[in-house]
Amino acid sequence: MCGVRMSVSLLLAVIVGLLILYCMRYRGHSSLVWSPPAAWLRAAIYFLYCLLVAHLTGALEASLASTFITSQQWGDPLWWLSTLAVSLFILIAYWGYWYHNTLRFGRELALFSQGVFGLCWGLTTGLYFLSFWHLALAVGSDWPLWLVWLMAYLMISLWQALWMDMYWDVYVSPEHDSPESIRKKVPRTHIPNMTLCLAHFAIYQNYWIFIGWQTIALMAASYGMRLPPPWSRESTPPARRVPGLLGLPRAGGYIEGSQKLE
Repeated sequence: MCGVRMSVSLLLAVIVGLLILYCMRYRGHSSLVWSPPAAWLRAAIYFLYCLLVAHLTGALEASLASTFITSQQWGDPLWWLSTLAVSLFILIAYWGYWYHNTLRFGRELALFSQGVFGLCWGLTTGLYFLSFWHLALAVGSDWPLWLVWLMAYLMISLWQALWMDMYWDVYVSPEHDSPESIRKKVPRTHIPNMTLCLAHFAIYQNYWIFIGWQTIALMAASYGMRLPPPWSRESTPPARRVPGLLGLPRAGGYIEGSQKLE
């Protein structure tokens, strides 16, 4: 228990420290200029937040204690078939469709920094999604499995719809979509990703395979959008903003001629 309190305190201390640093350096930074170091700092704060929530909900501990594949699953043809099917979908949907239908505006491929970003993004996001599963289990400890899955699925979907649209794609990611690509990517990649991966997890409880799928998908996103490293001096357009929920800005996607590309 003491170790848990220390871990939580440490994560909180680092998050608060980064928030203070962010406020000192980037408070009042123009929203019309996309800043690589500011975006990376915002992302780092979010990654640590995901770890904190995973720690508090028990998702992190459960993941660390889980085996990659059980001995029973090794001999289960249905497990192999479903796992290969979901893996194939993730590869095609993200390294195929998402990767090749993303705007880059001439940004360069940076294998190391984009790989590190995608790895951190995927690992912490996978753990964070599993936190919703543990929350659903805590609320519905006596619920049937399908109802726990549904509650976790709805919570993840709501979070992603609000967070990605109104924060991540506005303040972290550089412009990388058009209105058309947004409309197509969501039903062709993101929705089936969570539907298939969470269904597989609900049935088989493979924590690291679930986290691995999210990491593979978000590595593709990091490389696909050519996320500039924090030391980059490239000029890249920020997200085009349109009014969203309660009038707050949301990512609307690039429209040619709507933004000045320097």
